[in-house]
Amino acid sequence: MIVAGGLATRMRPMCEKIPKCLIDIHGKPLIEHQLAIFKEQGFREFIFCVAHLGEKVEDYFGDGSRWGLSIRYSMDGEKLLGTAGAVKSAAKLLPEHFMVYYGDAISRQNFNNFVNFHFKKKAVVSISLRERPRGYKSSSLITLDQDKITHFIEKPSQMIVDQYEGQTTYINNGIFIVNKSALKEIPEDWKSDFSFDLFPRLIAEGKNVCGYVSNDFYVEIGRPEKYKNVLEKNMIQ
Repeated sequence: MIVAGGLATRMRPMCEKIPKCLIDIHGKPLIEHQLAIFKEQGFREFIFCVAHLGEKVEDYFGDGSRWGLSIRYSMDGEKLLGTAGAVKSAAKLLPEHFMVYYGDAISRQNFNNFVNFHFKKKAVVSISLRERPRGYKSSSLITLDQDKITHFIEKPSQMIVDQYEGQTTYINNGIFIVNKSALKEIPEDWKSDFSFDLFPRLIAEGKNVCGYVSNDFYVEIGRPEKYKNVLEKNMIQ
């Protein structure tokens, strides 16, 4: 599932008329580059979870047959439901286990290895992680104990960051494999976020939430300066 329904307020004015997943990277929409990476690894079936300007995504990709893919769509209503709420609203389209991918990033990690990890660990949720650089000021702060996530803190304060100084901690890549049973924890028709709401709740309940550490190429394009950097350094071919 490609989650691409945000308002992209940090990318304005660029994203006033197009959704963030369709911003141009060397002549192709951002998410088209990622779909090519998935296809190379054998993934063919996708669901786009869209809201803001979602009709433009459907107009461009259609049913995916042009790329040899199968693409379906789940559209948020007038009330934006957040990342987890939007995925729950598409539950009838989802298999027992599915991958969630945020549509403003490019990753070249081995997704088949990630899937194998998830099933080997018998996880309720598996989250793709990378090591948190020393002095990193934003994003998430995650701790592991033998691949099981013990703490998941989204947008930690500096005081919390300082508490973990000297320990190995991790950042969420925005790529998850989810057992459909986890969706029961998400309220119906209510705004809910994976990182702020669902993951901390599952961990607090002692559920088997695992972290898969990947050092492969990953870049998130959520701000104009990041977009400019990707283009200038020719990061995405």
